[in-house]
Amino acid sequence: MTDENREYGEEERVAEHSGTNHSMAIGFYIAAIVLIFGPTLVLTGILAPVQPTEGNLEFNLNLWWGLVMVVSGCVILGLTLASPRRRAQREAEGR
Repeated sequence: MTDENREYGEEERVAEHSGTNHSMAIGFYIAAIVLIFGPTLVLTGILAPVQPTEGNLEFNLNLWWGLVMVVSGCVILGLTLASPRRRAQREAEGR
């Protein structure tokens, strides 16, 4: 076996590189960003005065996209927190 294909024993693994001790997945950070921008758009849609523009869509685009982002962020956050990897980690820690 070459060094590239060698299986590492449990005692040889480096915790920060094995992927098992990371507490938050990338989905958490994506959800956090979406949940920051979503409510900002909702507040902009509610508080900003409606200005007539060329090609007016007849609905508040900031408000609706903000609501879509809030719902999407909540779904992503929920899926991230309920992931099988996190569930296995919690069970291994005895929670």
